Amino acid sequence: METIYRKLRFLAIATGVAIALVVILPLYFLYSPAESGDNEPVEVKIKDGSSLSIVAGQLDNAGLIKSGLLFIAYIKVRGQENDLKSGRYIFSRSMNIPVIASMIIGGRSESDDVVVTIPEGFNIWEVDKRVASSGLIAPGQLAGYYLHKEGYLFPDTYHFDREVSAEGIANKMEENYFAKNGTNNNETLIIASLLEKEVKTKEDMALVAGIIKKRLELGMLLQIDASVAYGWCLKEVIKTEFKNFCDVTQAPIALEIRIDGPYNTYIRKGLPSGPISNPGLQAVEATLNFKESDYLYYLSTRDGSQMIYSKTSAEHAGNRRKYLGI
Repeated sequence: METIYRKLRFLAIATGVAIALVVILPLYFLYSPAESGDNEPVEVKIKDGSSLSIVAGQLDNAGLIKSGLLFIAYIKVRGQENDLKSGRYIFSRSMNIPVIASMIIGGRSESDDVVVTIPEGFNIWEVDKRVASSGLIAPGQLAGYYLHKEGYLFPDTYHFDREVSAEGIANKMEENYFAKNGTNNNETLIIASLLEKEVKTKEDMALVAGIIKKRLELGMLLQIDASVAYGWCLKEVIKTEFKNFCDVTQAPIALEIRIDGPYNTYIRKGLPSGPISNPGLQAVEATLNFKESDYLYYLSTRDGSQMIYSKTSAEHAGNRRKYLGI
């Protein structure tokens, strides 16, 4: 009887040890980090379509887990082998398998996108310079090939993939323009682009849009400096095959207004031949909902803080002397 008891006791102990080895030990390795206290970031890039075994191998090779087989078993027991998300992940060796798995399954990867903000009223050269400064393109790539999209490069904050092409950037900005209810009316777009360079506030935009509309109806010259400056820049960048940036604020307006060209609104009646900037929705809406008034002239004070309106040419000349000293 005592022999049987001893055998049963041994069997119970052996069973307990076996259970410990089969259950407790794997749980220990499962919830124990590869290296406690090691919080140094470890980057792992998981490609789209990577299998569970490939991911486990990457983690194992990076020293992030103690057992690739245990990682595989953990994911399979949970039935989530098809839920692994690709991306660039930042782990540390102080994380355990459940934490790492949760991050991958949840797709909590680091963004590889480059964020670029394009303000309202940027022209093609300003857009090109801003995007080039982010490292996405070489200077001149947008301005040199996508000048025809001037006006349609919608001002907004964009998230671009690091591998995006100049064409992809231009197309994304144009698609955004139309997605945000951008106008297809060329006259509206051109006037809105003028407003972005001439006026600051929504109220002044609507008032100036009304003045431009009235001058067009009366057959008056628009005499808009911003348009002349754009035409000068266009000539300058053509000389360098669109390789150089051009700052419209440096245009010699006094000289340029005497030279005929498609953007010289001091010589040619009507609107310039195309948009001179990429307007935001506020400028487009101000153009569509322009405000009628008795004014025919406007000017901005030198510091740009105030718009001055006039009904006659004599009144406008007086305001030019008073506020601009000319």
